[in-house]
Amino acid sequence: MEEILIKILLAIILGGALGMERQYHDKPAGYATNCLICVGAMLFTILSEYMGQAGGDPGRIAAQVVTGVGFIGAGSILRDGNKISGLTTAAGVWLVAAIGMTIGYGQYMLAMMTATAILVFQLGARRTIKLVEYLKHYDTLYLVCEPNWKTIEKISEMLKKQKVAVLKQEVTKQDNRFHVCITATFTGPEFQNITKDLLEMPEVYSLYK
Repeated sequence: MEEILIKILLAIILGGALGMERQYHDKPAGYATNCLICVGAMLFTILSEYMGQAGGDPGRIAAQVVTGVGFIGAGSILRDGNKISGLTTAAGVWLVAAIGMTIGYGQYMLAMMTATAILVFQLGARRTIKLVEYLKHYDTLYLVCEPNWKTIEKISEMLKKQKVAVLKQEVTKQDNRFHVCITATFTGPEFQNITKDLLEMPEVYSLYK
């Protein structure tokens, strides 16, 4: 009984620690979700062991945990146009379940080392991403503007003044408006300045990426 209590407590602590990081950054799967997933995976793993002791297949329940967590993770993935969000949260849910299973099998040190490594990586990755923003990278802008070719020329001139290397530009007409797709290389600060200048143009109705 004492060992089971240790497993439950450790699952709550490690799952909660990873969940707090997600909740702090306002992600879909937060503290409570990660705690429940970690404790649930741990409990199913213990049941698998009991099943093996009773002569059943010890991997039967544990194998289904991986499949079940896959459905939970898929629910956090969202698509908005060409942008997909929630993949990191889904991967986090998958890893929290793995940590719960590790605790269930009694590998406490492995579970704690893995959880610590994930936390260090998650916190360090955000700082690395901020540095990467100052490097030029490909990005795509989608604009809706008035159906006038002078407006397109004005947008192109503005990009040239910003010394932006335009790789591709497509213009289509829908609902009596021009829909412009521009693929170019920007740094993070350049991208912010360009979007600000474009939105200040009265001819531009909307802008997104």
